[in-house]
Amino acid sequence: MNVTYQIPGRAPEENERDAVSRYWRDQFPEEPYYAEGEHYEDYEPAYLAGHEARVRNFEQAYEQVEAELRQRWEADKGSDSLAWSKARHAVRRAWERAGHWGRETG
Repeated sequence: MNVTYQIPGRAPEENERDAVSRYWRDQFPEEPYYAEGEHYEDYEPAYLAGHEARVRNFEQAYEQVEAELRQRWEADKGSDSLAWSKARHAVRRAWERAGHWGRETG
């Protein structure tokens, strides 16, 4: 499946969010931070946050926005979400992957 190019600074369309979720659902068990018994659904908000942050901040390095991402995560996560210490790995991986999104199959 080819994913269309995402315009930097523009939120992904719903079908792109679905594609991002599908990709990470399949990839999640292969990630080095995955632990047996963990569930993709717990990490999905982190993957989407990382992907969407890269779209908004395409020209910036991850290190330039990590503190802001952490603040947003802590403010918005709710009591059932992952702690930043776990979520940050998924946020970072999705950020990195989003830099290539649309140039390869999703």
